[in-house]
Amino acid sequence: MELVDQKLGSAFNKEEVIKVALLCTNPSPTLRPNISAVLSMLEGRTVVPELIMGPSIYGDQLRLADLRDQLNQIVQGSSEFQSLMTSKIHSSAAFSQDLYPISHYSHI
Repeated sequence: MELVDQKLGSAFNKEEVIKVALLCTNPSPTLRPNISAVLSMLEGRTVVPELIMGPSIYGDQLRLADLRDQLNQIVQGSSEFQSLMTSKIHSSAAFSQDLYPISHYSHI
């Protein structure tokens, strides 16, 4: 087994090592154990908890990342659109003032 230091030989529980490795590679950083908890599990001082991760968590993480990217594109596009419209409104207002000068002496 390549996960374990060769110096240990066969003096370890393969299932426990695999469980600890899976806990440490959880896609959610908040669900990963800290190093002292890992050492405690490997030394047998604490029980290795069962993995609390459904098979769809990787898919959920990818979908969340895709949604975040789409939202960022929408927000960026909205800001650019708003900027463009503000610019157009200001230039249109200046143009309409030049196009229709108001004279106090003109007759309708």
